[in-house]
Amino acid sequence: MMNLKSMNRIFSESQFCLILLLALVLAITACFTLPDQFRLRALNWKQYTNGTDTRDDSKRLIEPVEETKRSEDRQQTTSQEVKQIVHVYNSSKNDHRNAYNGNDNSHAAETKQEVLQKADEIQENEPEFRPLSINETSTKNITQVAYVKGSTKNANKQTPTKPVCDNSNWRYEACDIMGDARTFGIFSTVFYVPPPETTNPAVQNWTFSAQSRRAVDAKNVTVKSLFSSLEAPPCSIRNNIPAIVVALGGLTGNLWHDFSDVLIPLFINSRAFDGEVQFLITDMHIWFMQKYWLVFKKLSRYEIINFDKDSDVRCYPHVMVGLKSHKDLGIDPERTLNRYNMMDFRMFIRDAFALPQSVDIPFKLNTDPNKKPRLMLILRSRNRRFMNGPEIVQAVQRSGFEVLPVEPTRDLNITEFSRVVDSCDVLMGVHGAALTNIMFLRTNALLIQVIPYGKMENDADNFFNRPATAMKLRHLEYSISAKETTLLEKYGWDNPVISDPDSIRKQGWRAGMRYYWLEQDVVLNLTRFAPILVKAQQLLHE
Repeated sequence: MMNLKSMNRIFSESQFCLILLLALVLAITACFTLPDQFRLRALNWKQYTNGTDTRDDSKRLIEPVEETKRSEDRQQTTSQEVKQIVHVYNSSKNDHRNAYNGNDNSHAAETKQEVLQKADEIQENEPEFRPLSINETSTKNITQVAYVKGSTKNANKQTPTKPVCDNSNWRYEACDIMGDARTFGIFSTVFYVPPPETTNPAVQNWTFSAQSRRAVDAKNVTVKSLFSSLEAPPCSIRNNIPAIVVALGGLTGNLWHDFSDVLIPLFINSRAFDGEVQFLITDMHIWFMQKYWLVFKKLSRYEIINFDKDSDVRCYPHVMVGLKSHKDLGIDPERTLNRYNMMDFRMFIRDAFALPQSVDIPFKLNTDPNKKPRLMLILRSRNRRFMNGPEIVQAVQRSGFEVLPVEPTRDLNITEFSRVVDSCDVLMGVHGAALTNIMFLRTNALLIQVIPYGKMENDADNFFNRPATAMKLRHLEYSISAKETTLLEKYGWDNPVISDPDSIRKQGWRAGMRYYWLEQDVVLNLTRFAPILVKAQQLLHE
C-alpha cells in the first residue's frame, strides 16, 4: 500500500512537471508568433513609457499595420487588373494569329470571326490623311515595323523614375513617364514598368482627361505604375523616341479652342523634340486631323497613332500623357524648354502653312501708290452678328480700305484660307472665335476687335488683345454702347441686362453667356466707329 501511494505521488509530480514544461513551451512559442500589431504595440509602449513618444498610442500603433494591409490590397488589385489586360492582349494576339493561319483551335469559329471582324472595322475606320495640296506626302505607315528607329539627339538619358503626375494645376492634368513606358491603346492605358530585378511598392493609378483643359468632356486615359517588370505586357513595337498621348475631344470644333486647347499646348509640349516624337491620339476626329494635318506633320516625323484602335503594346523611353498649358491662347516662355513664346508659335504656324516668313505687311510691300490697305471683315452667321453689314462695308471703303467680307465656316479649307488672311493688313470683327485667324497675319498687321455689350472688355483683352501683342501684331478695340445692341429692343432700358450688366455677370458665367454671348447682335454706329478707322489708317502708314 505504501509503495502504491509513493508511485501515485511520483506520477502526480511528474505530470505536474510535464504540464509546467508544456506551458513554458507554449509561452515561448507565443512570444515568437505574436501578430505584428501586438509586437508593434509592445515596442511603442516601451518607447512611450521611456518618454520618447508622447502621441496617442491607441491611434498610432494600429496605423502602420493598416497602411501595410492597404498597400498590399492595392498591389493585389492592380496585379489582377494587369494580369487580366495581359491575358486579353495575349488571347487577342493568339486568336488573330490562328485566324490568319486558318487554325480552328482557339475559341472556335465564333472567336475567329469576331477577331477578323474587329480587324476589318479597325481597317475600315482607320483615318486616311490625304494630302491637302499636290506637293503634300503622307507619312502613314512609316513605322509599321518591329523596332522604330529615331534620332538620338533627344534621347532621354535620365535615370528611370516613377511617373510624375501633376493634378495641382486648375487648367490641366498630365503625367510624365521616364524609363520603361508601355502604351496599350485599346485599353486607354499607359504602364510605367520599374527596372528589372526591382519592385515598386507604391503602386498607383491615375485616370484623367488627356487634354489641356481639365473641365471638358474629353477622353480619359489611365496611367498605371506596376509593381514589377514581370507584370508588364510584352512589347510588340519598340521605339527609341518619346511619345505624347493626347485627346482631341472637349470643345474642339471652335477655332479658338482648337488653337488654345490643342495646337498651342501641343507645340509647348513637343516642339523641343524637333520632330522626333510620336503622337498617340485618343478621341480622334478625322475632320480635325485633316484640317490641321500640316501642323501635326510639322511637329512629328512619325506616323500618328489612333490610340483608341491601337491593339499593339508600344514601348517608349519617355511618354507624356495629357498636355500642359499655360494660359488662354498664350505661352509663358519661362515654362518652356527653349523659351518658346507666342511669336515663335505664330511663325511656326506660318511655316507649317507655307506662308512667307519675316516679311512686311502687304500694304507696305506694294509699290502701287494707289493701292489701299486690305481689311478682312468677319461676318458671323448666328450670334453677335453685324446687323448692318452692307453699311459697314461701305463705311470702311469710304475710309480708304479695300474690304474683303468673309463668313468663315467650320469646314473651310484652312490651308487656302490662311493664304487669304496673309494677304490682308487688317482683320476686323465682333469678339468671337473667328478672330483666331490673326495667327495668319503678318508682323505689324492690325486687329480691330468690336466688343459686344455687357462688360466684356476683360474677355476681349485676355482672349485676343494680349495674344495679338505677344505675336507682334497691333490691335484696336471698340466697345459698343447699349444703343448698338439688339438686347436693348428685346429687354428695354430698365432690365438689368441693359441697366446693370455687372449684376448679370455676378450670377455666373452661364448668365453672362446666355445674354451677352448668345442672344445679342450688333448694329454698329458708324459715326461713333469712324475714329477707329482713322486710327487704323494712321497705324498702317507709320
